[in-house]
Amino acid sequence: MEGAIEIARDVAMTAEDAASAAATGAIEAAGEIGDAAAVRVRRAVEGTINGVKVVAKTAIGRTDGAGSES
Repeated sequence: MEGAIEIARDVAMTAEDAASAAATGAIEAAGEIGDAAAVRVRRAVEGTINGVKVVAKTAIGRTDGAGSES
């Protein structure tokens, strides 16, 4: 996440967009392993990192049932 934020500052992309893209990719990749992995990765990558609010754009790994893929 920190790498995506730093690179975004050097290109024409907001740090929030870069962090969101990185978080979404990480969660979706973890979801390929299993639901529990996706939940853990989501918990690890969402929030505020280096002053940037990180919000994933995927329902995978959500614990409110919206991302359940049974």
